[in-house]
Amino acid sequence: MNAFFNEQPELVQFVLRIIMNKKSLIVKRSVTQKLLKSIQGRSLTLDIDAVDEDGTEIDIEVQDESSSANPKRARFHSSMLDSNALVQNDDFTGLPETYIIFITSKDYFGKGLPLYTINRRIDELDMALFGDDEHIIYVNGEYIDDTPLGKLMHNFKCKTPSEMFYKQLADRAYILKKTEGGRDTVCRIMEELCKNREKEALLNATMKMIVRGKLSFEEIAEDLSLTLEEVKELAKEVESVNA
Repeated sequence: MNAFFNEQPELVQFVLRIIMNKKSLIVKRSVTQKLLKSIQGRSLTLDIDAVDEDGTEIDIEVQDESSSANPKRARFHSSMLDSNALVQNDDFTGLPETYIIFITSKDYFGKGLPLYTINRRIDELDMALFGDDEHIIYVNGEYIDDTPLGKLMHNFKCKTPSEMFYKQLADRAYILKKTEGGRDTVCRIMEELCKNREKEALLNATMKMIVRGKLSFEEIAEDLSLTLEEVKELAKEVESVNA
């Protein structure tokens, strides 16, 4: 999926229009494997991060295992989008509307619905919307029928382009699966994916060591095989948050 949507904002837009049922949605930019840094906690790499023309930020995650789609993970993803949206002293009203979309291989909630939309509501006000502009959507990857969403889920499970309903997706799949250049692209992106995962783990470890303050920058650099300059740059980010 990372290879499929890498540098393909039009395809991301096509998928989001179906999932969110917004035919006029325009994706202004999208990126795969976006790293969100956390100074004092765990950093996070997003599968696909997209922004529409209204500034709405949309995180798309493709999950094969049910444990990877835990509701608290969705909560964490939302919080990371928020924490990276504002800089120091920005007003909270500047937070963008956000969507966390989990596309799961199984029906996570087990109710047979094509998707499940989660919004905060107020119990004492007849379940009126809270209005924080935070949304979570679980897409049931098992739901396959003749609707646009059902056909999309069918496409996601296809092994060959010829089985796909949507030409846009079939053409992209053909390039990646059947051409030498496409296969080279997949290999390159998989290598980048591994490097990003290693970078995320290394970043988390470095930030924790800096915050604890028990080791010198030189010792941290030596223990984690980083340069002293890299550690100093991370330390500046810690200082800017704590200022």
